[in-house]
Amino acid sequence: MKASQHQPRAVSLALGRAALLTAILGAVIAFSLIELGSTTTNFMLKLGDQPAAAIYSMIQFVYYGIVLSAMAVVAARQFRNSEGVQVLPPASLFIGSLLGVVLSVVVIAMDLAHVFDNLSLMTEIAITYEPLRLLAFLFLCLGFAGQPAARTLQARSRERRTRMLVDDLKPLWAEATTARPGISLNNQSAFPTDELDTLLHRQVVEIRDAMIDTRVQFRLSERDRALVERAERHLVGARPANAATADSPTSPGERQSRR
Repeated sequence: MKASQHQPRAVSLALGRAALLTAILGAVIAFSLIELGSTTTNFMLKLGDQPAAAIYSMIQFVYYGIVLSAMAVVAARQFRNSEGVQVLPPASLFIGSLLGVVLSVVVIAMDLAHVFDNLSLMTEIAITYEPLRLLAFLFLCLGFAGQPAARTLQARSRERRTRMLVDDLKPLWAEATTARPGISLNNQSAFPTDELDTLLHRQVVEIRDAMIDTRVQFRLSERDRALVERAERHLVGARPANAATADSPTSPGERQSRR
């Protein structure tokens, strides 16, 4: 239901409470109409020839098919909007959802064949049941487990790149703050390790301030300019919410007042 937020109305309905409650109510009513007899571990094999049992099973798998179809739509959208390692979880969810839909169709076909006493057809269709069930389960689990794992890997990769850029800019930052001291905090130890983006942002801003200040002599080589621009592009991806844009068209005075 969380995944259905900001999705088409059909997807929101399929993943919403109304569809779930309808499926539960229908399954409970159908189950109450089944002539149960003795306890069994092969419920549908023994009781599947009863129309109520077939309806009970079909209600569940129709609901599964609807939910997994909606989830395939969500996963496809996530896949199109993802990059790098982040594409793997939605791809796995998409495949698992499609397999689950096919599995639902297979089960419904088995239910119909059983209730109409066509056991040979049911047996032929049943060959695909176990492989589809296992594959759908595997891909869905990989997709759900892969999402936090991919985010963790991406966050670590970004932190590593941020740390490298901070270290690469440190000599330039020292030169910039020496040429234009201002109220700079040229002290890397003053920033906690979980605020590397903030530190990198400050480095870029103060180097840019020194570059545009006509009162000081501070020039960068083409290689150093490229390094600063690379740091700016890196910050665009996930800058702290309260950080100002490093290359925003503001005056030095405005930047000083922000600090």
